[in-house]
Amino acid sequence: MRVDVYESVDSLDTRAWDALAAPKSFYMGTGWLRFQEKMNPEQRCRFITVSDGGRLIAALPTFLTPRPANKHYNVAAMFPGAVSDDTPVLLVGGTRGYQSRVLLDDDVLSPEQRGTAVGLLVDQVQAMADQDADGVSWWLYFSDEDVELLRPWAQTVPRVLRGDCAIDLHGQSFEDYLATTGRRRQIMRDRRRFDRTGYTVRRRPLGERLSVAGDLLSKTQNRYGFDVSPQSMTNLLKVQNEATGNTGVLYECVDGDETVGFCLAYEAGDTIYGRAVGFDYDRLRDGAEYFTLGYYAPIEHAYQSGMRRLHLGTSAYEAKILRGAAITPLWATALGARPWTTEQARDHNAAKLAETRASLPDGPRYEDRITSRIWDEFAFPSRSEP
Repeated sequence: MRVDVYESVDSLDTRAWDALAAPKSFYMGTGWLRFQEKMNPEQRCRFITVSDGGRLIAALPTFLTPRPANKHYNVAAMFPGAVSDDTPVLLVGGTRGYQSRVLLDDDVLSPEQRGTAVGLLVDQVQAMADQDADGVSWWLYFSDEDVELLRPWAQTVPRVLRGDCAIDLHGQSFEDYLATTGRRRQIMRDRRRFDRTGYTVRRRPLGERLSVAGDLLSKTQNRYGFDVSPQSMTNLLKVQNEATGNTGVLYECVDGDETVGFCLAYEAGDTIYGRAVGFDYDRLRDGAEYFTLGYYAPIEHAYQSGMRRLHLGTSAYEAKILRGAAITPLWATALGARPWTTEQARDHNAAKLAETRASLPDGPRYEDRITSRIWDEFAFPSRSEP
């Protein structure tokens, strides 16, 4: 197996990389990685590939950064005392998006080969960490499966950061989706409320609607305490759209000739990824606009186009669970150091699990919506150590 390191997304065989990324996560694809490159020019981006016989079989992106642009990737703030103020941080996986994965060719690799490929990736990451980041690499927002892969190199228990929500779409139609949620009446009430407003839903390319989307996105950001201008949000969406190859799609809520809301989505593999929403709140009519654009319209399109999943991201668990989502944990681990004790990690993971369970809607039908093979193990001392 051969290991190579590239300094830019544009130096990669993007087709081969995206073939590994698409089944795992849109946020590991070259479009989103290119967006991260462009948004923080201070960071050093390096992309590790492992090939065998000329075929790409494993890959990882890394970002060496003095100041992560997103506070939820700021290791010093998230884990006080874990890094010194003047030490660059080596982030593995990403700096935006909250969904990192170890990319492996699952179609060709045996379990033994998977272990070998992961070991080569880890060795290269740690060589970078030894040179540039006091010997520590930070793996943020990785899945259960990835944490399992990293066990041989982990020196301590990982910590849960957030829960990730997605709806698996069973059957062949929206009716089949309704049957699996157990919330048919509520969802149909939402649909009737929207229909009574006289709105229509329109699906448009992001590139054709940048200024409209930027204006509405700024309104939503302002509503939740972020002081941004319409122009700054338009500029951000323009960079994102160009980096991702003009693949973003808006589900728009249209009132006459005016767009009063949107949900921005991307597609990768068999999944639609909801990315952002924006609304003109003064013009809304209590018509379940958010759920229509963020859930029902993409779900209808998914069934029409053969997609099988709607990714909804983190937070707002109850609303997502009530519309059919399951929650999986996203983990943080550090290789090359023990930034927290086993006891600290277990206490944290137990508290997060209790907090997440408390956020579920009442009723036994929702108890199995937290899906994880290892959360209990990493929360309670009766289970084995990694």
